[in-house]
Amino acid sequence: MFSEFINGIYSKIAGIPFDTLLWIVWGSFAAVFVATLFLSLCVPKIKAASKKPFFYLVNAFAALTFGAFLTEEGLPQSVLAAVIFWCAGYLLYGLLCVTTKSKKRAAIQSQVAISSLPQAPAPAKPPVMRAEVPAAKSTVRLEHAISVTDRLLQKNLGKGDRQELEKLKNTLAVLQMKGALTPSESDILNDNFNALLKLMAKYNV
Repeated sequence: MFSEFINGIYSKIAGIPFDTLLWIVWGSFAAVFVATLFLSLCVPKIKAASKKPFFYLVNAFAALTFGAFLTEEGLPQSVLAAVIFWCAGYLLYGLLCVTTKSKKRAAIQSQVAISSLPQAPAPAKPPVMRAEVPAAKSTVRLEHAISVTDRLLQKNLGKGDRQELEKLKNTLAVLQMKGALTPSESDILNDNFNALLKLMAKYNV
């Protein structure tokens, strides 16, 4: 049954003149290529679509070329004809891909080009202006901190505690000379007073 079906198809194909058969196969492929190229250039959706289906057609028409040559020539000649046709079809496939770049590829190239540009530095935030805070309004009274320092120095202090306390006293003296403290200087005063509180608790002052 199947052999009769195949033999019937073969007899019909073999009855077609060889040149006419090649014109049908290659002419059909040429028509497909021209139509695909024209639609890719004119229709954006087709231009953006993958061209892989055309590559599959190249393989199919290479097989048709091989079969057509087998009706007239031997196996080596048929294989050579199919290989030559496949190479020519593959070149046309490459030409089709080059002349109809997809939107996705163009977007990727545009993104790469933008990312390669030097980035502008971010605008610096303007510094926040803070008004100076008078010493009288500070959370810690400077005079009280100095008096605590003097009382602690009269104690029998350890060497390390005495050195730290002398540094605190010098800092407090500088702050006292300024008269008006900035916010950062008020923070320094608070830190020093916290250190004094630890020493006061340690030496029962």
